[in-house]
Amino acid sequence: MYVEIFLIGVLAALSPGPDFVVVMKNSLGIGRKYGVVTALGIASALIVHITYTVLGFTIILEKMPVVFHIMKLVGAAYLLWLGWQGIRSKAQSQNLYDVSVEQLLKPSMRQGFLEGFLCNVLNPKSALFFLSVFSQFIGHNTPSWVHWIYGGEIMLAVSLWFILLAVLISNPYFKKIYQQYMHWFDRGLGVILITFAVAIGITVFSS
Repeated sequence: MYVEIFLIGVLAALSPGPDFVVVMKNSLGIGRKYGVVTALGIASALIVHITYTVLGFTIILEKMPVVFHIMKLVGAAYLLWLGWQGIRSKAQSQNLYDVSVEQLLKPSMRQGFLEGFLCNVLNPKSALFFLSVFSQFIGHNTPSWVHWIYGGEIMLAVSLWFILLAVLISNPYFKKIYQQYMHWFDRGLGVILITFAVAIGITVFSS
């Protein structure tokens, strides 16, 4: 069972979503360390989802759909903001690439961590994922410590994948391509994030 849970976590991380886009954007646009701390922020947000799932808060979400709808709208608003930041990206003068992007922007590691954390913790799909996984693999007689182990496995699988993604995508080869088409790439990712936000909003108002 432990192996199955870990594989489910890997498959969840591999599926395209806002977390994937944010890690890729930060790793390419800022750098490897920034991408890694973004990945760690995402992993830390999973602790929140695991905690309320284990403690039974998902039952409250099921019985009070308004609360879950509010969570969805807040998450959609955050994705809209991230997407708008990407769409506003402008072409940079070529001579700016003589100086690293890290030196130009100098973003804090804390900012990268929070961006990953908020992207995941406000993502309603994460709540639905843990609800579905725990309902399928955990019964009423399952000890509480097993719940935490399952949650820890998923968190480990997700964090390892996104850290690996940050390391791979920040390779100099990919960064060189990114620097040539940075504003178009950022705009494209911005559109993707806004698409995710609109899709979440539609599910709220159509339910």
